[in-house]
Amino acid sequence: MMDFAQTLEKVDQGIRRGDHVGAQLAVSINGKTVLDTSVGMNEPFQPLEKDHLMLWLSACKPLAGVAMGILMDRGQMDLDRPVAEWIPEFGTKRKETITPRHLLTHTAGIRGATLGWTPKPWDEIIGMICYSRPEPHWNPGEMAGYHVDSAWYMLGELIRIIDGRTYDVFVREEIFLPLEMPNCWVGIPEEEYEDWEDHIATMYDTSKGVPTEQEDLTQRASITCCRPGGNGRGPAREFIKLYEAMLTMTRGEDGILKAETAKDLISYHRKGMFDKTFRHTMDWGLGFMRQSDHYAPGEVPYQFGSHASEASFGHCGNQSTAAFCDPDRDLCVAVLFNGMPGEERHQKRMRDVLDTLFKEIG
Repeated sequence: MMDFAQTLEKVDQGIRRGDHVGAQLAVSINGKTVLDTSVGMNEPFQPLEKDHLMLWLSACKPLAGVAMGILMDRGQMDLDRPVAEWIPEFGTKRKETITPRHLLTHTAGIRGATLGWTPKPWDEIIGMICYSRPEPHWNPGEMAGYHVDSAWYMLGELIRIIDGRTYDVFVREEIFLPLEMPNCWVGIPEEEYEDWEDHIATMYDTSKGVPTEQEDLTQRASITCCRPGGNGRGPAREFIKLYEAMLTMTRGEDGILKAETAKDLISYHRKGMFDKTFRHTMDWGLGFMRQSDHYAPGEVPYQFGSHASEASFGHCGNQSTAAFCDPDRDLCVAVLFNGMPGEERHQKRMRDVLDTLFKEIG
């Protein structure tokens, strides 16, 4: 039985360096959990528990791909139909040809419509994006650059218009609950906040030597708002259930998605394209990152370690999280840190932990 002692030592080293205060890790092989643990502290004198709701940040972006897949299976979504056919206001200022496929693959060219973490009314956010201008000389689908949040708000609005439910409710009812992820949310409802408040993990800025609570990420207004591109929360032990389900479906068994739809989501829809945000060549499925480390070994950011196969798919979150599946090894992993130490320190920390984990798996 693997004890992952070396992996956990890497996590402990990060605590001693001040990279994070605590972490959750969950690993399954062949659908069997082989690691489910928490390390360190959530707050002073309060250990980080396995059932704390960790902030996933951008690691929650694949949920929008799965949500689009559910609509595709119902015959309600054509990824190559212009978004403006559902949302006419979006078609202004040269955005009339942008499609859901462009949004899912970060090729839409609306990176500049970034909203940040200050909570705003949903309609105001959608209006700001609709009336924004795309980047000059950007041809949707022909150029790539990671979109922090704008594309994901528009995908959420598409779901609201087509299905009638808001994005947070749709994801909760169509993904989390069917996959037995009851402690996972993309924005905890205001009326339920007090029931969950004691379970919400704190996120820290650890870039300046002394851990400082990231109040813009942990205040009540941020926790309860629906931010499709970055406000997912839940325990690592439940997060990997999404990837266990994707692994099963991509191997031919229908689940919350038809098997062929699940395969399509993780197939290459953007391959060999230079990402203008990350400044590296990176591959993408529909909402899912594909392992791209082979383009520049050890240098491509937000990868799944040096040893993950090119078949691996998943997503990482800003300076904190990684969740993915390596189908060549029947492996699903979620590593969630509660400290954001800056880009350089985080990339080294996460790669060290994941590389050590792969070595212990063998």
